Amino acid sequence: MPAAFTARILREVSSLTTDPPTVGQLSRRMQVSDADESRFKQAIDQLVSERRLQRSGDGRIRLPDMGNEVIGIFRQTRRGFGFVLPEQVCREGDLHIAVHDTGGALSGDRVRATVTGRRHRGKTQQPSGRIEEVLNRAKTVFAGKLVRKHGRWMIEPDGRSLRSDVLVGDPHSRGAGEGAKVVFELTVWPVGDFMAEGVITEVLGACGEPDVETQAVIAASGFPVEFPKPVIEEAREAVRLFDPEAAKDPTRRVDLTDELIFTIDPPEAKDFDDAISVQWDESSRRWTLGIHIADVAHFVVDGGPLDVEATGRGNSVYLPHHVIPMLPETLSNGVCSLQEGVNRYTMSAFIEFDDKGKVVGQRFCRSMIRSAKRMTYLEAQALIEGDRKEAARHARTETPVTDELLDAIRGADRLAKVLRARRQRDGMIVLELPEAELFFNDQGDIIDILPQDGAFTHTLIEMFMVEANEAVARHFEHLELPVMRRIHPEPTFDDFEVVRSMVGGHGVKIPDHPTRKDLQRVLDATRDTPAARSVHFAILRSLTKATYSPAPIGHFALASDQYVHFTSPIRRYPDLTVHRALSAWCDATDNGHSVPGGRKRASLRSRLAEDDRVLDEGELFVLGAQCSMTEDRATAAERDLTEFFSLRYVEQNHLGEVLPGVICGFNRDGLFVSLDRYLVEGMVRWSSMGGEGSSRSQRWTEIRGTGRVVAQRSGAVLSIGDPVTVQLARVSPEARYMDLMLVDRPERFARQDDRRPKNGKRGARKRRRR
Repeated sequence: MPAAFTARILREVSSLTTDPPTVGQLSRRMQVSDADESRFKQAIDQLVSERRLQRSGDGRIRLPDMGNEVIGIFRQTRRGFGFVLPEQVCREGDLHIAVHDTGGALSGDRVRATVTGRRHRGKTQQPSGRIEEVLNRAKTVFAGKLVRKHGRWMIEPDGRSLRSDVLVGDPHSRGAGEGAKVVFELTVWPVGDFMAEGVITEVLGACGEPDVETQAVIAASGFPVEFPKPVIEEAREAVRLFDPEAAKDPTRRVDLTDELIFTIDPPEAKDFDDAISVQWDESSRRWTLGIHIADVAHFVVDGGPLDVEATGRGNSVYLPHHVIPMLPETLSNGVCSLQEGVNRYTMSAFIEFDDKGKVVGQRFCRSMIRSAKRMTYLEAQALIEGDRKEAARHARTETPVTDELLDAIRGADRLAKVLRARRQRDGMIVLELPEAELFFNDQGDIIDILPQDGAFTHTLIEMFMVEANEAVARHFEHLELPVMRRIHPEPTFDDFEVVRSMVGGHGVKIPDHPTRKDLQRVLDATRDTPAARSVHFAILRSLTKATYSPAPIGHFALASDQYVHFTSPIRRYPDLTVHRALSAWCDATDNGHSVPGGRKRASLRSRLAEDDRVLDEGELFVLGAQCSMTEDRATAAERDLTEFFSLRYVEQNHLGEVLPGVICGFNRDGLFVSLDRYLVEGMVRWSSMGGEGSSRSQRWTEIRGTGRVVAQRSGAVLSIGDPVTVQLARVSPEARYMDLMLVDRPERFARQDDRRPKNGKRGARKRRRR
């Protein structure tokens, strides 16, 4: 039974828990072809026999009940409660775990839990439970600040993974003093009222120093920093053997060094893994887009030390002001990087479009290019707009801009806008999410935070890379060969419960099974309003997470039926696996010059299926899970350190000041506010909020389904997306926390009926002493 069918069937059935389908209904929903119908039914029968699906007497199929015990991965929220994600998908979804029932488990741990009750969640009942046993720890190494409390040495852990201090023995054996940043390993885990205990394994330096804090995140995340000696030696040998003159045979590599090809990247970039070329044919009214990607597979031999190390790393890690590369810099910033003016090996995808942006042809080959110009995003944007003086200000090389290059850049701008318009018609989701850029001095300390530039050239490159990724995915789908895909499944009803409540106050409704166009309607309705940031971010969080897998599921947000990652093999291992499979095809087709058709196409498929560079479905599933995990780890570390530096900046420059922000959420402790310029969140506690003309705290109640809360005594109303001003009362960069005081808010009051609790959730209020 194909694993791809298993994943798709379970995913579809899990989204239909309130209306279980028959086999025929599910087949039509999944658009199973006549040729695959038999395999589809066999997959259903096997899932039923394995008790991963249930079939009722009326022929409907559904997921099994959760039962009384669950084994799965625990995911903890910042408030302390969390969810167990069952290893075997079940009808009820995830198991809710209250703060006092976590049993000492931390986020990412594999646990055994029992079901103790059920709670209402939207239209369904979600089970709640208690963790009975931690089966496998996801993490044992952490970082924190060494302090002396109550006559004992303790560590205040960084971040939110550990929620209480950790007791340590004699820290002086490691040379650590009070206030030092240390790396430690837990030896006793926190359970109930018992403290965690640990042992210091490394002393990094003084807390708060930029380099020390960066090393703390690296150590706590478990990233390998140094490359083993065999890896360095293999990289050096690959560089030594690099000979552009050996690439003259067109059946091995097409020479494109005389073609006008250029790169557009961030100003600080060193690993240039993609270059572009654009041509417009007026007579045929067709565009030809060339995407030229560094041929990393040529230098990284499958199964060698470089490959083994890259597999374990999974991806490069881009932290603020620090990069941990997947490959040694002699490759990533050297012979693999598509630097200006030097010959480099590439894998090229040429895609033809008509004047409406529809794909009318595509081809692939190994190639060699010489980039004519290395441009930054702002430099290219200024050239498009005709401002050469501004372009020169953002340039990183002194290479002059020729008229031919200027025409090519402007042509790329026109094509990208045509492609974006086509993708939006197809249903691509367009989010309005502001991003902040951090700026550092030579010592590595943060000196400013500014909104990321809005140059369209960012979108230009994004559109071109998406087209290349789709083209390669279509290529392997046509060959009927497995490949590592970037999948983004459709969301389910429950995924949008929070968004429904948020947009309810804006008069927008989301149907039970929203399409991409339904979601885009919500995004458009809130665009350019104060609520846009909160609503758009909530929709982003509600979408299913994109992962790596050979399952042919497609990419929901991009409105793409077939999608892979092909364009960044220097920094992503999944892209390298795609390059190897494409390289095998190039070998079998004289570099794309002799592509067989008809019956010979089946022979080509068989030959490629036996090639070690084309991984089978089982290998791809295992590798996809590994790469998804390393990606999550890198993303979490980047977010964590970005939050530290952002909080450090506002603490150093704005503590005590009043700043504008937007309400982005509520919980029982208070409301979350995102500061406008710095895009970092803090909390205003309910207990600090008095009523109108009163300093007394009061009870706040959620008006269910509206994304609003109301003060029971005064009737004041606060809504997600409301613009407010807040005072920065306390900032703790190490704890990733900021306390705010509400200074000003919109003047809005509820009707008397809305002040009653009804079925709403109550916010915190001052407790009476008993």
